[in-house]
Amino acid sequence: MKVSLPAWLSGLCVLVLVPFFFVGGPDASSSVLLKNAWNFGHIIFFSLLLLLVQSFKPLVSWKQWLVVTIIAIAIGAGIEFVQSFVGRNASVDDVLHNVFGVWLGLFWGQKASRFIWCLRVVSCLLIAPAAWLVIDSAVAHATLRYQFPLLNGFESRQELQQLQANTAQVITQPTHTLHTQGVQAVQITLGTLPYAGVALTGNYGDWSPYRILAMDFYNPEVESLELVIKISDYAHDRGDNNFNDRFNRRIMLLQGWNQVQIELQEVRSAPRQRVMQMDQISGITIFAAGLGLPRARVFYIDNVKLQ
Repeated sequence: MKVSLPAWLSGLCVLVLVPFFFVGGPDASSSVLLKNAWNFGHIIFFSLLLLLVQSFKPLVSWKQWLVVTIIAIAIGAGIEFVQSFVGRNASVDDVLHNVFGVWLGLFWGQKASRFIWCLRVVSCLLIAPAAWLVIDSAVAHATLRYQFPLLNGFESRQELQQLQANTAQVITQPTHTLHTQGVQAVQITLGTLPYAGVALTGNYGDWSPYRILAMDFYNPEVESLELVIKISDYAHDRGDNNFNDRFNRRIMLLQGWNQVQIELQEVRSAPRQRVMQMDQISGITIFAAGLGLPRARVFYIDNVKLQ
C-alpha cells in the first residue's frame, strides 16, 4: 500500500518522540509551562501514532477501537513502569493522556461520518483541559517575561500563579486594601508548621544587569515578624540543596510597611564554592524563621522588582 507524505511525517515524528519517554523531561525545578507542555506531548505522540497506523489500515469497528484502547493502556502502563527505573515519576495522568491521544488520532484519521464527527468532538473535549493548561501557563510565562524587571506585582491571575505555597501551611489571597503599586497586593497567612512560607518560582529574565532586589512587606501587628528570604539558581536546586550553596537572609518586619532591599552582588557571591548564576535564578522563597510560629501570622507583600 502506498503511504502518503503525511504518513511519512507522522512516522518520522513518532520515531523522534519515542526516546523522550525515557530521557530528558522536566524535573521539580522546571517551569510550569515546560511541565504542562511535556504532559501534552503524550497526546501528540499517540495521536500521530494512530494517524500513522490508519494510513495503512483504517480502524473502523468498535471492536478495533476497544482493542487499540486496551493496547494504549497497556503500553502506557508499561512506559510508566520503565520510567520508574530511569529517574522519572510514574503518572496515571500520562496513561490517560495516552488514551486520549489514541482516540484523537483514531477518529480524525478515518473517513468522516456524522457519528465519527461526534466522536471527533468528544476526543477534542477530552484533551481540552490539558491543552488549556499549556495555553494558560504560556500566557502566564509571557506576562512575567514582558513585565520584567518587575518580578511580581500580584495584579493579575497570571502573576498570582507564580506564587507557590503548601496549602496545608499557608493561605494566600489577593487584597485591594493594602498595596504600594497597581491596585492590589497579596495577603499571606502563615500557619504554625515548620518552615511555612511561599515561593516566587521561575526564571523570567537575566538578573545580571541589576543592582538591587526590592520588596515591599506590610506587617499589620505590633509584634515584629522574623522571616527568611532564600534565593537560589537552578544549579543549586538540581544539586544537593546545600544551605551554603544559596543566598539566605533573615529579615525582621516591624509594624507597617517595610521596604526590603538586597544587594544583588551579595546574592551573586552567596554560594561558598562558586558564583550564583544570575541569568538562571530559579526563584525566591520567603518563609518563617526557626521551627515554626507559635500562632498563625499575616503579612502582605507587593512590588517585587529588580533595580
